[in-house]
Amino acid sequence: MILLGIDEAGRGSIIGPMIVAGVIVEDHKADLLAKLGVKDSKKLTRRKREELFKLIAYYSVSVIVVKVLPQDIDRENLNELTYDSVIKIIQLSLPYRPSKITVDKVGKEERVIEFIKEIGSEANVVHNADVLFPECSAASIVAKVIRDKVTDTLKEIYGDFGSGYPGDSKTISWIKSTYSRADKPPPIIRRSWKILQEIAPNYYISKHGH
Repeated sequence: MILLGIDEAGRGSIIGPMIVAGVIVEDHKADLLAKLGVKDSKKLTRRKREELFKLIAYYSVSVIVVKVLPQDIDRENLNELTYDSVIKIIQLSLPYRPSKITVDKVGKEERVIEFIKEIGSEANVVHNADVLFPECSAASIVAKVIRDKVTDTLKEIYGDFGSGYPGDSKTISWIKSTYSRADKPPPIIRRSWKILQEIAPNYYISKHGH
């Protein structure tokens, strides 16, 4: 049986893209990946994720990645962008005919569930799928490793902004620092995040703004 697992990384970040990944894998290879240590990416060190990434690439049938840029997130609803990305991955997986599609649930995913049913696959859209199902754990690792690589590249250009999440004091300090020096916000910042109203008000734009 062919399985497709889908998960994202960077959804709640204030800096950088959201990465949505799909891993297409035969069911017995998914079990093997679990035995080799594939689990929710948040429970693994970066080094371990990168080791497992290579095994996922080796044992999976295919890996599909969608990158959602800060500008897109500032213009559109984040949940809808997530669903669009999930559906795009499913569409790209169709030549492999996945029997079961597992998605780590975010919000109300009726549109995703309906699409999966329309193509004749089993919809397994559940909370904590990245913990419960190895194909989804594999997707969480792929998404996180790729986002980390993108983040590394952005840091080479813009300086060390920490994790990029609003709960990270290093990230907030970096935004305040650029705000005090820059005429315009770096394009890697998601300007629709409300925390900017407090720390960098001229960077902030509402979703319904310009």
